[in-house]
Amino acid sequence: MSPSLRSSSGVAEGPSTPHSKEARRAADSLLLALPRELLERTTVANADWKDLCAIGAACTTLRTLAQDCDLWRQEWIRVYGEPGAVQQAAAAKAGSWKALFAARTLALRETEPWLKPSTFEVQASVDMLTAPLVKEMAAAKDTAAGAEAATPAAGDEASVPAAAIEGDEGEGGLCLVFLVDGSGSVTEEDFRVMTEFMLLAVRSVAAGGSDGGGGGGEEAAAAAATAGEAASAAPPRAKVAVIQFSNDVRVEQGPVEVDVPAFEALMAGMGRMNGGTNIALAVQKAGQLLKPLSPSTRRVLVLLTDGRIDSHQSREARDMAARLGDEQANVRLHAYGVGRGVDKQELLRICAARDPDTAEDRYLALMVLDEAPW
Repeated sequence: MSPSLRSSSGVAEGPSTPHSKEARRAADSLLLALPRELLERTTVANADWKDLCAIGAACTTLRTLAQDCDLWRQEWIRVYGEPGAVQQAAAAKAGSWKALFAARTLALRETEPWLKPSTFEVQASVDMLTAPLVKEMAAAKDTAAGAEAATPAAGDEASVPAAAIEGDEGEGGLCLVFLVDGSGSVTEEDFRVMTEFMLLAVRSVAAGGSDGGGGGGEEAAAAAATAGEAASAAPPRAKVAVIQFSNDVRVEQGPVEVDVPAFEALMAGMGRMNGGTNIALAVQKAGQLLKPLSPSTRRVLVLLTDGRIDSHQSREARDMAARLGDEQANVRLHAYGVGRGVDKQELLRICAARDPDTAEDRYLALMVLDEAPW
């Protein structure tokens, strides 16, 4: 074959193949002159995420098409499954489904073969834990603003109850109770993942909820740097307790007002118990700690475990979670899978003991490896 008919890459090309920049620009112009609907059908309609990235790099018009949120949401469904409430909120935090897809893909690449959510998903899940507190704070601010607008006469008592602004231990508020698996199937690395997540959640409570960031990188560093200031600004309504469990339970911290530096010290010094996995006993102990609180206090149990229990323990855990919800008001249980061979279905059953319709939205695989540890 004549050298003139061979491309620079060594692949043979026919004599009619355009080589000049002018010809390629003309071909591009003809393509971009197509109606938008037809252009979408011929370029991005059936593209996967790699194709969408390549198409978007071609020109401004195709980049606009390739960044379409609906396309990236469909690609999320194809690759990761139907998004739940956490993913919907995470996409809003990320700014687009494309940004969330990129963040999840990067997180998985960094921890392969372990499965890990993006920082946007983790923060969205933490926001679900602290949502009752954020709503109360917003309501208190609105009430206080209304009182200021009323401008009572000199010497009159303010019309806004102090509890509405400062918080009242007897009314409303939020109490987070972390149930931490310290059993033998949990490694030191798994335990570190759990303590880091608890720190993130407590810092979020101290800050009054997420500011919309992803909870990682510079955002996490900034949150850590201002932890002391956030702690002093935390409303006294917010309380946190920590229960570690194995065959037995150990109360690492009873329900106390949020104090980020103190909580950091607690996490740094907390050792793993080792032994079996008795989730029912941990839920029972949580109920005992929560019982003295006001019925209007939001009780949020945060279960961090691999969920690997036998059928008898499973039944006891579900029964105890249901009983706690029946005997005490405003109880929600969230579960986070951590470790090897995490039993997601078991954790979903425990979450569903009280409110089956939202169980899927109250579970997140925090750091899991889909294989048995033996």
